[in-house]
Amino acid sequence: MNNKLLASFIPKTHLVAFMLFVGCLAHAEILYVVNSQSRTLSRIDTVSDAVNNSFATLGNVPNKIVVDENYIWSVNSGDNAVQKISRATGASLTNIHLGNGSNPWDAVKHEDNLYVSGLFTGKVYKVDTISGSVSASVNVGTAPEALLVMGDRLYVSNAGNYAQNYAGSSVSVIDLASFTVVATIPVHKNPQYLAAYNGLLHVSCTGNWTDVGGAICIIDPESNSLIHTIEVGGTPGCIWIQGAERALVADSNGASLFSYNPVSYSLLHGSSNPIANGGSEIVGNGHMVAVLSPAWGGNGTVKLLNTDLSANKQYTVGLMPTDMKLGLSASSNDDLVMQVSSIAAYPNPVRQGASLKFAGNESMRGTLNIYNLKGQVVAKYDINGKSLELPRPNLPSGIYLYRLQDEHNGKQQCSGKFMVLN
Repeated sequence: MNNKLLASFIPKTHLVAFMLFVGCLAHAEILYVVNSQSRTLSRIDTVSDAVNNSFATLGNVPNKIVVDENYIWSVNSGDNAVQKISRATGASLTNIHLGNGSNPWDAVKHEDNLYVSGLFTGKVYKVDTISGSVSASVNVGTAPEALLVMGDRLYVSNAGNYAQNYAGSSVSVIDLASFTVVATIPVHKNPQYLAAYNGLLHVSCTGNWTDVGGAICIIDPESNSLIHTIEVGGTPGCIWIQGAERALVADSNGASLFSYNPVSYSLLHGSSNPIANGGSEIVGNGHMVAVLSPAWGGNGTVKLLNTDLSANKQYTVGLMPTDMKLGLSASSNDDLVMQVSSIAAYPNPVRQGASLKFAGNESMRGTLNIYNLKGQVVAKYDINGKSLELPRPNLPSGIYLYRLQDEHNGKQQCSGKFMVLN
């Protein structure tokens, strides 16, 4: 439904407010940056350019964060804990202790659980976010770091034993239902970051920092096997896959960017011809790229680039930043409204009590989130196939936005809106 047709179903008293709402959504991304030495969280509004470098006070040795619709979860290595923070106010709500000596490194949120890697214990911890407690743990490899959920599996990168030239570098595969390791896949030295694209797992391996350069390993989850290795060189880190023609890779040393084709696996920019003016972390979407320049020992810089990597603007953050995430939910619902949908809702509008169907032109596997106009998640549905039918969606009359987090293709595939009438 186009905006003109949609407007015909909106009462005139609400039409101006709705148009203002849609207008305010354009490019309203919020960036969050972990300042490890400052022990603060920066919040950057990329529309107003407002920077709050003390949005939240973090615990001891904060490393990585997870951002969901309502909360920010900070992995504080020195506290052996995960800190729950209000995304609305920056207030610290609680600390979830994982166990002495766990030294948590990274986390990923899936449904109502956080999965946290314990660098020193060689375990992954399952944290119930409702009760705020550890519900289970499982032994994986040596020095687990990054985590990624694809379908019903959790993938964990094991950096290996640094004292033995990263012996044991691997990826562990955990079945979420049984929470057991079902496979271990050897990879290049020092795997530290994971990404997904077209149903395949991309593993960024940093190398040994000296005489062994880094590489990107491609894993087929169907066979749990390594199918290709891209020799990048240097010290590749965080991966952001921009599309079918380019994947961008941050430089763990914070100096450059690397790139490769995520379909053909051809190397575009490696250690011999890197992209200058890079950084240690990279995030982005369809109209912007953000790169974190850590300036080890000083205040970091977030560089906002256009999609062609030309410079746009930059912001100063705190001391020794270690992670950066792009906010979801209300601050970026423009992705729901502006993008071309690959999944449609019909009938649209739908009457209360009538069935509502979502259908796409290809198989989808993931979670369909439905938002109200405040950007709040009001319903979630699992989808596995080309369509999903809701016999009686329990939603009051109004306008709703939806987004599909497609775990099969490793990206947010859809966007759209529908209306419920009395």
